[in-house]
Amino acid sequence: MPRRLVLLIMLAMPAVAAAGEISIPADTRTALSLTLHQDGPALVRDRRPATLDRGAASLVLDGIPRTIRPGSAALEGPGLNVAERWIDAGLLSADRQLAAHLGRTVSVVWDAGGSAQKAKVLASEGTPLFEADGKVVAGQPLRIIYDSLAPGLAPRPSFRAQVESESAGRRELDLSYAADGLAWTSLASGELKGDTLALTIWADVSNASGADFTDATLRLVAGATQAGGGAQKMMMAPRAAMADSVAMPQREAVGLHHVYTLPRPVTLRDGESRQVPLMPPAQVPVSRELVIDPQGPHLFLSRVQESRLLHPVLRLAFANTAKAGLGRPLPAGPIRVIMRGPGGEPVLLGEDHLPSLPEGAEARLTLGQSFDVTARRVQTDFQKVSAEVSESAWEMRLANGGEQPAVVTVREAFRADWLVLEESVAHVKEGAGQVRWTVPVPAKGETVLRYRVRMK
Repeated sequence: MPRRLVLLIMLAMPAVAAAGEISIPADTRTALSLTLHQDGPALVRDRRPATLDRGAASLVLDGIPRTIRPGSAALEGPGLNVAERWIDAGLLSADRQLAAHLGRTVSVVWDAGGSAQKAKVLASEGTPLFEADGKVVAGQPLRIIYDSLAPGLAPRPSFRAQVESESAGRRELDLSYAADGLAWTSLASGELKGDTLALTIWADVSNASGADFTDATLRLVAGATQAGGGAQKMMMAPRAAMADSVAMPQREAVGLHHVYTLPRPVTLRDGESRQVPLMPPAQVPVSRELVIDPQGPHLFLSRVQESRLLHPVLRLAFANTAKAGLGRPLPAGPIRVIMRGPGGEPVLLGEDHLPSLPEGAEARLTLGQSFDVTARRVQTDFQKVSAEVSESAWEMRLANGGEQPAVVTVREAFRADWLVLEESVAHVKEGAGQVRWTVPVPAKGETVLRYRVRMK
C-alpha cells in the first residue's frame, strides 16, 4: 500500500498580506458595535485606523466571521473611493498550500528518519509530482515543509478592497456588514409569592460566527424583522455611550422596533454565550386561575359517548402597566416560573413563551396541570329540535383531592347562534361564542356544573 501523505505546514510566523497589500489587523480597532436581532442577521460596524498614500492601494482587514453575508460588506472612509471589494474566505488547507507552490521549491521528507530534500512542485492534484536531483518523482512524501504560508492563504476569512485615496495621511475606516451566528433572546424568570410575581428579565447573547468580538458596543433589537433584504446602514455609537454610567440598558424606539443599548462594552468570543440584565427586577401583581379549556364547538351538534379525565391547567395573568410595576415594552422569549416550598427550596411551576408585550397589554402564561383537581366532562342529553337546531346537556364533575379549596374556570366555545337554556352556575360571556363558568370546589370534595345549550 502506498504511504499516507502527511503535509506539515510551518506556521511559526503569522500570515502577512501579499506584496503591495496593506494589512489593517483587528487588534487595531478603535470602535466596534454589534446590533443583534432576535430573528435575523447581526449588523456589525468595525472602525480601524489606516495610513494611506495618495492613489491606489489594496487593503486587507482580518478578524471577519465565517458567517458574513458577502454582499452586505461595505467600506467607508474620508477621501476614500472603493473600486472593488470582496470577501476572501481563507479556506486554508494542505491541498491549497501545495497547489499555491506549483513551480516553486519546497523541502520533502520521503521516509521516517530521512533527511529533507529540496524539490520543485510540478503537479499537486492526485499523486503529487516533484522534480528532485534532476529527476521527476511521482509519489506521496511523508511530509512537506514550506518556508512560509503561500500569499493569499489565511486561516480565517478577511475583507479585501481595492481603493483610491484622494490624499495621503491617517484616517478612520468603517467596515460594516451583516453576519449570521450572532443572536440574542430574552430570558425571563419569576418567583410566585402569593399574588405577586417577582419578575427578572435578562438577555442571552450568543456568538457562533467563527470570530471573536472584543469590547463591542452591544445593541439588542426586539421585534420581528423582514428577512431577505440587504444590510441597512448602522449608526456608530458615540464614545460616551460606551462609558459605564448606568446599570441597565437604555431603550429607545427605532422604527417598528425597540432597541436596547447595553451600558458597557461586551467581549463575545466565538462559541460563547453571555447573559446580561435587560431591565430592573419588578414586583408584578398577578391573577391565577385553574382553567378547563373549551372542547370543539362541533361536539354540541351530535351525540357524544366518550368522556375522559381532565386536569385543569394553571394560568397566570398580569398587565404590563406602570401601576403593575412594569409599564415598559417586554421583548418576546421564554419565561420560567418557580415557587418556594415550605423549606425554602425552589419548585418549578412551569415554563411558557412570553410574547412581545407592548405597554398596556396583558400577558397570560400557561404553567402546568393541577395534580389534585380533576374534571370529567360528560354529555347527558342530546336532541335535534329541528333540521338546523340541536340541544345538548352536559355535566362537568370537578373533584378536589387537595387540602385547600380551589376555584376552577370552565370555558366553552360555541357557534355563532347559541343560547344557554339551563345552568347550575351563571355564565359570563367573554366573546361572540366564548363563555366561562367560575366554579368553587371544596377541599376533599366535588362540585358538578350542569348546563344545556341550544345551537344552530
